[in-house]
Amino acid sequence: MSTENKNRKMKKKELVMILVILAVSAVLYAGSRILFSKPPAKVEISVDGTVIETLDLNKDTELTVEGWNGGTNHIVIKDGTVHVTEASCPDKVCVNQGTIR
Repeated sequence: MSTENKNRKMKKKELVMILVILAVSAVLYAGSRILFSKPPAKVEISVDGTVIETLDLNKDTELTVEGWNGGTNHIVIKDGTVHVTEASCPDKVCVNQGTIR
């Protein structure tokens, strides 16, 4: 076998190896994009452990939620964040928590 034939076989093997590496890399990249992509940004609002609303954080919204014993919370969704602006409870823990991203 001549040196030229050996070089051609070696170049073909190298080319095949490069193509296999590129194909595996593409599959792994696509798989990671699918598996680790962020889910749609949503927030669940619950009263006494029961989910009453599921809202999209990408849509600016304001709503008032009625809770236990006639209490209310005014919730604002703006620019992908959510916060309680007003609450009828005396301690205002939810208002003082601030903005959630």
